[in-house]
Amino acid sequence: MRRRDVLAGLGGAIAWPAAGCGQTPARRRLGVLLVYDEGHPDVSIIVGTLKDSLQKLGWTWGQNLAVDLRYGDGDSAKMRRQADEIMAAKPDLVFAQGVVGTTALQQATTTTPVVFIQAQDPVGGGLVASLSRPGGNLTGFTNFDYTFVGKWLQLLKELSPGVTRARAIINPDYRTRFAGYSAELARIGPELHIQAEASGVHDAAEIERAITTFAEEPHGGLIVLPDAITGVYSLQIIDLTARHRMPAVYAYAAQVRMGGLAAYTTSVARDVQQAAGYIDRILRGASVGDLPVQASERFMTLINLKTAASLDLTITPSLLATADEVID
Repeated sequence: MRRRDVLAGLGGAIAWPAAGCGQTPARRRLGVLLVYDEGHPDVSIIVGTLKDSLQKLGWTWGQNLAVDLRYGDGDSAKMRRQADEIMAAKPDLVFAQGVVGTTALQQATTTTPVVFIQAQDPVGGGLVASLSRPGGNLTGFTNFDYTFVGKWLQLLKELSPGVTRARAIINPDYRTRFAGYSAELARIGPELHIQAEASGVHDAAEIERAITTFAEEPHGGLIVLPDAITGVYSLQIIDLTARHRMPAVYAYAAQVRMGGLAAYTTSVARDVQQAAGYIDRILRGASVGDLPVQASERFMTLINLKTAASLDLTITPSLLATADEVID
């Protein structure tokens, strides 16, 4: 049951008109590096939205736009190999998903333009020099910053007022992100009377150990931070929280649609639509280093009522009224 229209029309997503839209552009080559495998629910949204948005801007896949598409399966080593494969085809531009995909391409090229989505803290992570003037060959759209920790903890507390402990999980290898989220957890947690900290996880075994160990004490809740690892292992995380009857708040809408309890997140389709505008501009001659990194424009709350009922949680009318999507 949708409470609001969470997918904006293309007209609002593209901030600048495409130059020369009345002319058929020459054939170009686009590389695409995605974090997830082909079966992940977000992949069909990303690929379908990118294809449709570019076609409306004059770029038709298989005609005047050749596309090399790779799926990373959350494996950073695999994505580094795939980035090299994409660059071997000599693309005019590459579209990248997430910090892991963008970092792999940053290591593979310093000249080919890269437009990214879903990359947190691109300045602190060394992807761009600044948000307003990225410089270099990378730009794009960032979806979360560390202040979102407050939103996720507050949502967890509203869903389960008895929560006094929170564990957030994320890949610790990107140290700036891990430190940023950890600091915000330590700052915001006491304001909500929650003892909150982050745990680093790399794979299925570490995820199971982190959640199972945390669940040994009562009054706990989970924050599933935005990351390739937490995205790839979504179903395992959802199954573990169900087994331990633990409330959890997620960073991605797909995780709630899979059975997770709730999320405060961005619209993936909207992010891709915005990125398509940048891709079009660059293919028509714009300088990638002059295009500012922008934050996601649209945010939404999702709640899975079936999962809430399985945890014996009562969703208040006020919280229900704020939800953009409610899954029965």
